[in-house]
Amino acid sequence: MGKYEDNLELIRKTVRCEKTDRIPVVPCGNAYYARQEHIVMKDYISDFDRACDANIHQHQIMEADATQNVIFSPYLLDTQWLSKTAIPGVDLDDDAMWQVEEFENMKADEYEDIKKMGWPDWQAKFIHERCNDNWNMLQPFFEANPRCYKKFYDAGLPNTCDFLMITPFEYFCGGRSLQTFFIEDLMERPELMHEIFDIVLESNLKTYKQQIIDTHALGVWIGGWRSALVGPDQFGEFVWPAFKAYYDLCIEMGVIPMFHLDANWDALLDFFKPLEPKTYIMALDSKTNIRKCRELLGPDVCILGDVPPEMTAFGTPEQVFDYVTKLLEDIGPWGVMVATGCDIPSNAKAENVKAMSDAAHSFLETHPQYR
Repeated sequence: MGKYEDNLELIRKTVRCEKTDRIPVVPCGNAYYARQEHIVMKDYISDFDRACDANIHQHQIMEADATQNVIFSPYLLDTQWLSKTAIPGVDLDDDAMWQVEEFENMKADEYEDIKKMGWPDWQAKFIHERCNDNWNMLQPFFEANPRCYKKFYDAGLPNTCDFLMITPFEYFCGGRSLQTFFIEDLMERPELMHEIFDIVLESNLKTYKQQIIDTHALGVWIGGWRSALVGPDQFGEFVWPAFKAYYDLCIEMGVIPMFHLDANWDALLDFFKPLEPKTYIMALDSKTNIRKCRELLGPDVCILGDVPPEMTAFGTPEQVFDYVTKLLEDIGPWGVMVATGCDIPSNAKAENVKAMSDAAHSFLETHPQYR
């Protein structure tokens, strides 16, 4: 087998929580890659071949075993949150970070339009008119994707996240804005939200099934960002049905579901207990208690994480190395993929990122009891 096949088998074994010859490092860090390669952000999000080469080079420096994406466009964010994103070189300085803008981009009466038009037509119209015309703006990204995947394949790096599955909750929390969505929609009109969520979920399941077929997906993110802000009762009512439906679709289609969970999910971890062990990844961002996650879900659930981003930016290589080593001692080593919590921050120190990888890859040598 070649390097790609070896790394792919490493990833699959780790998801199944089997013994492996090394602990995989699976980073995500688009802005970090741009900064390390001295590429202005405006160019990084528009010259996708250059961005792809930069990403691969940074993966090679840290000796990564796989990736969480091959290229990135901030125009993707608007399609996920029904929001507008300020773009470097357009709305911001050429080398500024892209920024999702928090405001009420969608009005309450537009829920009725979704019922009349159906989700795909309404979403397409809304994104065209109020989200930077994103589908058109994303065409260069989609055109570059196949050749960038080929470059990652040639470099031996599987991609664990081929696209994102977005819950209805996340769409409207972004479009309506946080406070408006929680107070006016979830609390005051829960029956309407159930109706809208059902419409969106039914449509998305068809879309995502076809997307899995078209992309030959290895894995997908099932995203949870603001979902963590609700309590268990509301989560079970408004969010978990979509999570479970997306998980079931992934299992049906032979795709690895990666629950990308930003913020603190300590109070919601029990929801994942009924899922089949050795079939999915819990991707935590250092705010959730990763040891509690292991304790509750057991040794047969793969966990990705969870080096704190602030540690890679402001800590020392020794601190990062020790953090990863202790983490693997406590929750591993099997069934663990090492990465930062969420993304590597743009201001992370290269020596700290390399220390993260070195700690993972040297762990079995320094802990022979696991070999």
